Amino acid sequence: MFLFQCKMQGMCSVLRLLLLCCCLCCSVTGFVIEEFTLCSFGDDKGGNVTFNYVMVFNRQPIVQYDTTYKEFEPMSGMIPKLYAVAVNICDNLTNPRMVDYMQEKERTCKKDVQEYWESTERRTVKPSMKVFLPESIGTETPNSLVCHVWGFYPSDISVSWVKNNEIVISNTSEAVPVGDWTYQVVARQDVRDSSPDDEYTCVVQHPSTDHLMMMSWKQGLTSSQIVKFSISSIIFALGLIASVSGFVIWRWFNRSGYILIQGYNDGD
Repeated sequence: MFLFQCKMQGMCSVLRLLLLCCCLCCSVTGFVIEEFTLCSFGDDKGGNVTFNYVMVFNRQPIVQYDTTYKEFEPMSGMIPKLYAVAVNICDNLTNPRMVDYMQEKERTCKKDVQEYWESTERRTVKPSMKVFLPESIGTETPNSLVCHVWGFYPSDISVSWVKNNEIVISNTSEAVPVGDWTYQVVARQDVRDSSPDDEYTCVVQHPSTDHLMMMSWKQGLTSSQIVKFSISSIIFALGLIASVSGFVIWRWFNRSGYILIQGYNDGD
């Protein structure tokens, strides 16, 4: 079985040559030859545009185009017989006509990148943020407040902590890519020495917005303090109820006409 895709002018004869060589050198009954042209670019200044051409035989890359030296060259990691075929293909492809064709493809690649540049690298995406204290593990109480900022672009961002209207030094990690052309960053702040009245504010500054993004968090009472306060309140309430009940009972006996028995409680 033979299956090949001939996408470039002047390439079909080379592919037929490859098929013939494979039939003579290999015992496999099925062959698939594919060509791939890739136009990739990054998010740094200028786009870092890269044009790639690769010829693949049965999922094995065999030939690539070198844009620097403007020639086709065999890939590494092939068996000797297939490598010899790849060298032969490169010799046939490295001619003025095919080199001009590849250069035209490269120019088209860079032109297309510039056309879509505004909607990719130069765009801005406003970040989302959340301030929280991680859940405790066992009896351990979390000692670091977390400010998680995500979904922003570009990566330039400033994250800082403010404690009671004063800027404090915080532990801020570098913005890391998520994989969808957005970034995220985590800033931590030690709150072990904080009091219930202390207020922490995470402040975010990003090119996507003209104003600062802020989110505040207050220590308040810890879970153990809440339990102690609840128990104390219950004990106080029970004591108050007992005192009021005793006073009511005492008043009721005084109003019921209670008369002491004659001779009761007389001195000896």
